[in-house]
Amino acid sequence: MRNTIYSLGFLIMITTPAFAKPVLNIEHWTTANGARILFVATHQLPMIDIEVAFNAGSARDAEYPGVAQFTNAMLEEGTKTLSADQIAANFATVGAQFDATAGRDMAVLHLRTLSDPKLLQPALVNFAAVITEPTFPEAGFKRVQKQILSAFAAEKQHPSSVAKNAFFKALYKGQPYEHPVLGTPKSVKSLTSAALQQFYRKYYVAKNANISIVGDLSLAQAKKIAEKLVGKLASGEAAAPLAAIPAVTKKQSKQIKFPAEQANIIIGQVGVARDNPDLFPLFVGNYILGESPLTSELFQEVRNKRGYAYSVSSVFLPLQTQGPFVIVLQTRTDAANKAIAVAKKTLVTFVEQGPSAQQLAAAKQSLLGHFPLGIANNAQILEQLNLIGFYKLPLDYLDTYRDKVSAVTLPQLKAAWQHYIQPDKMITVIVGK
Repeated sequence: MRNTIYSLGFLIMITTPAFAKPVLNIEHWTTANGARILFVATHQLPMIDIEVAFNAGSARDAEYPGVAQFTNAMLEEGTKTLSADQIAANFATVGAQFDATAGRDMAVLHLRTLSDPKLLQPALVNFAAVITEPTFPEAGFKRVQKQILSAFAAEKQHPSSVAKNAFFKALYKGQPYEHPVLGTPKSVKSLTSAALQQFYRKYYVAKNANISIVGDLSLAQAKKIAEKLVGKLASGEAAAPLAAIPAVTKKQSKQIKFPAEQANIIIGQVGVARDNPDLFPLFVGNYILGESPLTSELFQEVRNKRGYAYSVSSVFLPLQTQGPFVIVLQTRTDAANKAIAVAKKTLVTFVEQGPSAQQLAAAKQSLLGHFPLGIANNAQILEQLNLIGFYKLPLDYLDTYRDKVSAVTLPQLKAAWQHYIQPDKMITVIVGK
């Protein structure tokens, strides 16, 4: 069971001319019942990757925390004609890999299979049954429920998970992102198979689905696959947009005792949504502040100069609505307060003064070097397609990304950081002795 938060890869070029050739040749269409499809043909390997993402993450849990994760995990527990063991055996027999995950925004079903029709077709039949014909059997329900309850116990043993859950609870109090993706032990114990089936009927519908396909296929083949996978789903309706998240109005600090010599620390606030127009200056600035390996401002000030932290970084996590901006540190317990003070001071300086022209140029150059790595294989292309499709980004998003980022100026960057980041209103969570 995994709690996946999907991150936006940086695809940046420092030069300003527009690029005529598309970064990826993205084909797109909508199925008869309303599912959105994005497809990229790659013929280097006889392999196909498919991801079906529903707008059915934990933000849709409402009064039943954990129902999204539980529902997603139950899909492979049985169909109208197959048991859980038969589903697993069918995938294994043809060498296919299946995975189901849920995060705060989306619930995802992923299939990787060979393109040989003798192997592909049985894998697709099995995959389609999991998507469209789950039966939520009682034996499977009890088994998955037990697994989730065990996962709660495991999370309590990891200070990073304790810190993350406490941070989201403080930051998103009363909002859909407040509770963990797994839910709570109390809510999971109270859930019923009927509640899961109701959630499935509402959110696992074609108009709430985005399908990404990458691999050794023609467009005609991809269209047949899409219809095979979701053709039996009800059209339904897309999930309603999430409301905007109110900004934090005052700083908060929460300390949680944990029997470990190392302290896990999260400092942060409400950030931005995936469609925010200022995303580019914020992301480029964050590379300089806390993402660049070994050279970021936070790394230099907190670790390199003072040795206060084992690791320190910062990141924006844009979601359907405002995801968090966070600074994350791991340090010795006796150095925690000093590390926090330096990290906050570094943030204040960065917001007030911004980076230098040399830092901005170096950041773009470094990000340029990583550009090919963001679409180097099927899995990475699939991730980009999923982001574009699920968050309804423009289809030329990758084609224009480099030009847009290279156009970021120092005044734009500084203005965006001063508008969205309030260093005096941060939430700080410390987990340790």
